[in-house]
Order: sequence, then structure tokens, then C-alpha cells
Amino acid sequence: MKKSLRKEMLKKICVRDGDKILDVGCGDGTLLTELIQWRDAEGYGIDPSEDVIRQAGDAHPELHLETGYSDFLPYDDNTFRIITVCDDFHTFKDPEKFVSEAARVLTPGGRLYIAEAALPEPVRILANLPSYLIPSRKNKYHSTYEVLDYFKNAGLTKFRVYKKKQLLLVSGKKLAQSSAGQTEI
Repeated sequence: MKKSLRKEMLKKICVRDGDKILDVGCGDGTLLTELIQWRDAEGYGIDPSEDVIRQAGDAHPELHLETGYSDFLPYDDNTFRIITVCDDFHTFKDPEKFVSEAARVLTPGGRLYIAEAALPEPVRILANLPSYLIPSRKNKYHSTYEVLDYFKNAGLTKFRVYKKKQLLLVSGKKLAQSSAGQTEI
């Protein structure tokens, strides 16, 4: 599933020279490497596993990788034009806090992309049962409407929803500031 989601993200994300891209839950760094390979862009990744970050750093020394969590992004405001999450959003402990943090570190005009499995509603509900029954189990598959609500609450706009078979890609844009300091729509 992750490979299919990654392939769709590569088709939909337009990387420009000079971009800074953050992949949250970056794993082995494959998505980041593929995003920046044809452009003069910088790839940053964050993942909670120290071992995975160490291995990814050895395999991809051109990337800026560090251990960390989705609900606290250790970056300055307005740093990244693109932020990606590929098949990890359902594992985040506080997804709404993550979207808020992502909005903070996005540059004006930047875009957050979240790719997940597009589960039919009954399957999604069944898949989420363990998170309701077992307190230590935090994985939760979110509906498209929940994700869009998180985006809206964080001030993101110009939503795009793309579904293809079992794949879902949702993105939202941080509003750009005009030269007069007013928000552009």
C-alpha cells in the first residue's frame, strides 16, 4: 500500500528548485529522495524511530533527518513549501495537533499532503475498533471529512481530495500573504 501511495504522491506533488520539503514519518527516506532527485531542493525528514533515522541517514546522506514526533515539529515557522505524510497519519497520537504544527511550519502558499488508505466506511469503522477498546492502541483511520476538518481548523484552505481505488490523497494550502500584508484567497 505504501508504495502505491508514494507513487501517487510523486505524480501529484510539484517540486520546484529551492523548495524545502518535510516528510513526517519519513521511514527510510525513499519518498524524500524521489521528490528531490530531479530538482535543486532540500529534503527534511522526521520519524520517531532512531534506528530507522540512522539507517536512512546512512543510505541518503543528502537528506536532513532527525528523530521526532508529529505533534511537535522542531522547525521554525514558515520553513517548508511542501509537507508530506505517506501512510502514517493513522498512527499519529494527536493528528489535529500535527496539522496545526504543519500549518505553522508551512510557508505562505505552501501545501500539506496526506496520503492514506481509502477504506470504505464500514471497514474504516471496524479497523478503528481496537483504538476504542484498547486504551494503548492509538491507531485511527480518519474519514476524509475529519482530515478536512483538521485542515480547516488549522487555517489551511484550497483543499484537494484525490481518490483512486484504495488510495486517498488529501492536501491543503496555507494562505499566501500579499506584499501589503493582507491575506490572499
